[in-house]
Amino acid sequence: MGTLQRHLINLDMLLADLEMLDASEYGQASHAKLLRDIQKVLQAIDEVASGETVASFQKAVATTGLAKAMEDKRMPGIYNRLIGYVLQHWETSRKIDAILADQFDENADKRLDLLQVKNIKAKSQFKTVAGAMGKRDYELFVQNMGLNHPDWTWQA
Repeated sequence: MGTLQRHLINLDMLLADLEMLDASEYGQASHAKLLRDIQKVLQAIDEVASGETVASFQKAVATTGLAKAMEDKRMPGIYNRLIGYVLQHWETSRKIDAILADQFDENADKRLDLLQVKNIKAKSQFKTVAGAMGKRDYELFVQNMGLNHPDWTWQA
């Protein structure tokens, strides 16, 4: 079994783990950890796929059941980028909430402003990339990554 095939099987298993998460775990540590693990596998797939032909990549993907989500060999890189924006949004949101809850000191306004800009930027970049993907690919991404939440659902 080739390296690409192994990475695709790892991705398929991580996506199955993601499906098993309860809706209440959205954005929690377990969800974020799975997304970071998926990000690592997607990075590996993207690196290996660069040396593959389009036909060989599609053939490898077809044997794992990821054919709909990964029919284009650029998709692992796009998914990786989108997951990065989601994780960045969650991290900055947690930091903002922490500052508002109990860390409000003389420098809090500056930190809040910087974090809010970073948070808005992550979501804006996510929307830009997601919009370029097209509706079908975007909906597959949201479904596969367990992001069926108002934070990430809009018309692509």
